[in-house]
Amino acid sequence: MGKKELSVSKPEDFKRYWGKVLKIVEECSPDVSVGKWEQEDPNFEGEYIVDGPAAERERHLENGNPFDFRWDSHIILTGLTLKRVRFLSYDGQEVGGLLQLPRYSGKDRFPLLLHFAGYGGEVLIDSDFVSAGYAVFNFSHRGMLMGSKGFDRYSPAPLIARHVEDKERYIYRSIVIDGLLAIKVLSKLEMTDPGRLGVMGTSQGGALALIVAALSERVKAAACDLPWLTDYEYVLSHEVGGLYGELKEYLRRFPEKRRGVARTLGYFDTLSFADQVRCPVLMSLGQADPIAPAVAVRRLFERIRGIKTLLEVPGMGHERSTLFRHLAQKWFDFFL
Repeated sequence: MGKKELSVSKPEDFKRYWGKVLKIVEECSPDVSVGKWEQEDPNFEGEYIVDGPAAERERHLENGNPFDFRWDSHIILTGLTLKRVRFLSYDGQEVGGLLQLPRYSGKDRFPLLLHFAGYGGEVLIDSDFVSAGYAVFNFSHRGMLMGSKGFDRYSPAPLIARHVEDKERYIYRSIVIDGLLAIKVLSKLEMTDPGRLGVMGTSQGGALALIVAALSERVKAAACDLPWLTDYEYVLSHEVGGLYGELKEYLRRFPEKRRGVARTLGYFDTLSFADQVRCPVLMSLGQADPIAPAVAVRRLFERIRGIKTLLEVPGMGHERSTLFRHLAQKWFDFFL
């Protein structure tokens, strides 16, 4: 048993705090820009070059010996349509992501999955879900790949520790607003069905999916894979892996801020949101996960009151599994 580093609990004004945040979201109507993804092959619509720049290529010889033609081969992604989506969040910070749509499916509107990035900021191609008939928005909040314009995720402090002593300035307050605005923006697009919305993600993305599901009635189902940002009291008092170390280092450098940090984390710990989630939740844990410890994820799962299912994978660490993605698709098929 580790020594308790901080006492983190759900604040009494939790609902009032997030009610003010929801008011900000309600009053914000960001303009959205939808354009081509930069990697689209200029010679072939709907094909994307993933191993180099998407430059003009000669397709055939107008005049000359056909034996002299050389095909310019690349690793190609095809079978879906990709759009880059950008919008300005409540404070003017640009965020966005990759909207992935089925191609030539015969449909005009698709059920929508909002896929939150992990703490590493990756953008994934969700071709398995697109092939099943979903529009998927792989979202970059501020600091992530497609939300990094004018924003340094490491300065003045790493994301998880930035202004963590102040609940009104903590960066995850803005990150959650980014996610809620993404729902608002995507619901207005003509190719998506706003009544059939699911959220998903792995690690930090799984945590953000659960938080947004708790705050937005528009979310009809959630798939939370290895949810991070869970049970701060436990993870800060035990030897765990990953980037909780950034938060522990912040506490070491600024011990005088411990009380403010403990209070702020109570507003953002997924445990504080669990009893507000009303949509069906699929969750997973790796029994050997050093970053999102099994004991913390189980505690989160137990607090959810609605329809829920937990996948436990023996021997698995903090890594994505094909099994969870397969089950998540079936989960959304049923509930959306």
